[in-house]
Amino acid sequence: MILLGQIHALFVFLNNTGMTYALLVLLGLVLGSFISAITYRIPRGLGFVKGRSFCDSCKKELRWFDNIPLFSFLFYKGKSHCCAKKISIRYPLIEIASAIGVVFLYPNFLFIILFFLTLLIFIIDLEHQIIPNELSWLVLLLGLFTVHSTPFTALFSGFFVSLLLLSIHLITRGRGMGLGDVKLAVALGIWLGWPDSIKWIMTAFIIGGIISAILLLLRKANLKTKLAFGPFLIIAFWIILLI
Repeated sequence: MILLGQIHALFVFLNNTGMTYALLVLLGLVLGSFISAITYRIPRGLGFVKGRSFCDSCKKELRWFDNIPLFSFLFYKGKSHCCAKKISIRYPLIEIASAIGVVFLYPNFLFIILFFLTLLIFIIDLEHQIIPNELSWLVLLLGLFTVHSTPFTALFSGFFVSLLLLSIHLITRGRGMGLGDVKLAVALGIWLGWPDSIKWIMTAFIIGGIISAILLLLRKANLKTKLAFGPFLIIAFWIILLI
């Protein structure tokens, strides 16, 4: 909390000099680089607190100037400096998304923290179709200690929408909805409260339906293709929360 206060004081001081947004973009890129590393390592059982970054292709450790957020990707023209293999576009996209999120949500540091937690969930579920329980619990605890509605209303909203998704999970025997989505619904429903949580679930299904229809039309998926629902929940959540 002290560190956050110091960072906030620095941004307030620099606001009159016109440097705030440049610092926010830089902070967002750095945090985005960290997020991309976490989302790569967690599903593979790799530690992210210790250990140097390495090339996805040849596994060689990267030097510090090979790992500058966004700039290294642009400087090396999207290729690894050590083996000239193409670097996944996921890395600059995550860094850019992080920078946009920090700039757009500043100075609400609580929303920035929530943004990065949901971004972690979004990426991991999109790429691996899993939602780590620890991330959902962090979102839930953060919501319980910060939401303005009464604890009963917040918990009721979260558990009500999660029961709707749990019903789909049971009816389809897990094929239509995963338990990770059910747990995430509890956490995000607490943030939105009642009746916004109902609007959120409806919006998520609408977005999911539109994306699914587009993929079917483009023949990128078929009726048996399994799509992660977590990203739709998160997109709809931010739409309802901010609008």
